[in-house]
Amino acid sequence: MSNDKAAAANLRLAATADEHGGPYTGPEEYQGSIARTMFDRPAAKDGTVTILIPEEEIGNLPRQSLVKIRSYDRRSKTVDGDYVGMVTAGPFAEPDAMDADAPTLKLPAVHGAVLTPRFHGVANVEIIGLEAPTGDRTAVIPARRRPAPNSPVFTLDDNRVEEILGLVVKDEHKPVRLGLVTGAGDITVRIPANQKSVLPRHLGILGTTGGGKSTTVSGTALRLAKSGNAIVLFDTEGEYAAVNQPTDDRVMLRALEGRGLEPEGATDTALYVLEGCDPANARHPNIKRFKLDFSDISINVLMDILDLTEAQQSRLYDAYEVAKGLLDKFEIFPAKGDKAQQQQVLEIDELETGWPQMRLEMLIDVVNGAIAACQKLDSITFPMQGFAAAKSDDVLAAAKEKKPDSKASWMGLNKKLWKLWRAKIFGLPGRSTFRIDEMLTAGRISIIDLHDMDAPYLRNIVIAQILRRIQTCQEAKYADAQAGGTAPLVPVNIFIEEAHEFLSDKRIRQMPNLFEQVVRIARRGRKRHLGLVFITQLPGHLPDEVLGLINNWILHKIGDGNVVQRLRKIVAGVDDGTWSSLTNLPSGNALVSFTNMTRPVTISVDPTPCKLLMVD
Repeated sequence: MSNDKAAAANLRLAATADEHGGPYTGPEEYQGSIARTMFDRPAAKDGTVTILIPEEEIGNLPRQSLVKIRSYDRRSKTVDGDYVGMVTAGPFAEPDAMDADAPTLKLPAVHGAVLTPRFHGVANVEIIGLEAPTGDRTAVIPARRRPAPNSPVFTLDDNRVEEILGLVVKDEHKPVRLGLVTGAGDITVRIPANQKSVLPRHLGILGTTGGGKSTTVSGTALRLAKSGNAIVLFDTEGEYAAVNQPTDDRVMLRALEGRGLEPEGATDTALYVLEGCDPANARHPNIKRFKLDFSDISINVLMDILDLTEAQQSRLYDAYEVAKGLLDKFEIFPAKGDKAQQQQVLEIDELETGWPQMRLEMLIDVVNGAIAACQKLDSITFPMQGFAAAKSDDVLAAAKEKKPDSKASWMGLNKKLWKLWRAKIFGLPGRSTFRIDEMLTAGRISIIDLHDMDAPYLRNIVIAQILRRIQTCQEAKYADAQAGGTAPLVPVNIFIEEAHEFLSDKRIRQMPNLFEQVVRIARRGRKRHLGLVFITQLPGHLPDEVLGLINNWILHKIGDGNVVQRLRKIVAGVDDGTWSSLTNLPSGNALVSFTNMTRPVTISVDPTPCKLLMVD
């Protein structure tokens, strides 16, 4: 056909179109759509629909994009409703009018020819709900039906996406930024720092080594502190001892610049180091040396941590009762005429705390007195003189009153108590050398440096006792606030690194009393703005009892498929594709689920602005 004939034919077609109302534009309900729903495939599932995307629009609907589907009935020309969904798989490219594995496509590719036919995208969309007007806003309610085939699909603007996902945090709840939703535009994920229904319900940060946990922990702790929370961080590796300084890591600096963020250190930090241990950061400007108070430790927790046999537990109970009786006899506690201490005796909960004025040296002397009694000795030089040399005869007599037998179990107990004493972690009663109320200062990050303590049982003693004292202090502050006190209640977030060493499946079976103490802290803390953060690179070692305490999650790469299967039963609202991708998440990405969010999403975690001494 000549050019003139072609031009004439085009003019006739245009005239015919004008006679019949102009070019085809489709129904008004389809205007502005980016894709269409298609008929269900054999593998279709309830709650999901498949959409077809024109070639030129594939890049505009990445995974995790939120879309609106206007279910359109072509027969009645009516709209059944506007559904909201998320792209959970795809978009996958498919050639038009043929199968992707057709010989027509494969043979040219194998032999080096370039043959790219027109194609389209296919994606799976999980239906979140149905839009429903409620007053001045549009809510998303559960959907009772599925969108009709060939319904138009529209993109949603970022503000609407944040609203639907529950990512809008009011200023009074002090929004804390975590990162950006992967794939879906510039959607920022924020959590409220002081909303009682979120962080006090406890957080788990899980992932294998190299997944980015340290970046997440340091950045989140810094931003929570900037929002006015008090942060206590048990640092088992010494990674966080320099968070008072801005990062100098080149990769992190480039990542911060890419997000429009600045490097910065925490302005108010304290590094707590046990007496006799070396700090991870000797140049920290605020190093605080401390020891524990033995009288803080519950007898039940003590026997758990020492891993005593049943016979040794019985001996420890006997020795403890003898020591309590001697404290009373010698008027050490309760002191003579001190009515407050006499009332305190009636109120002590020995499941929670130890006996006031009790010292480890006293217990060791009583145990040595029991060993002497087993040997039928009439006198003994006590190694510790916990009750003073002048009282040695009374200590021996008190030990004999228990009619001790089984010298071997007494000797075994003595050995473990001596081992604990040689660790030098206890100071004098009432002088633990640090103040918990200082840790609970708004905006302060208190790092408990445990990196120089090799024995896990010693770290567990430190963690258990500081946890209990924080709980006691926060409860007193809460009671004061409820009574109309002038000081506002400061939200507290406690980060426990290497949580699998503190609360592994094996340990909670061996240490039921310690675990019960943690459970009490977790349950009471929810009402008192006291939130725990469990961090571990070995989530498979955490028992279901611990996972059951957690309501918020940041899940980095988890290579163990068995752990992923366990988490699938606990973390709700995650699609199958996201669970499958968890074993291969890139470093710095994480699946996040918080109680303020309507559904979990995968995010690219913001780089940390502060310095880490060892980076995952």
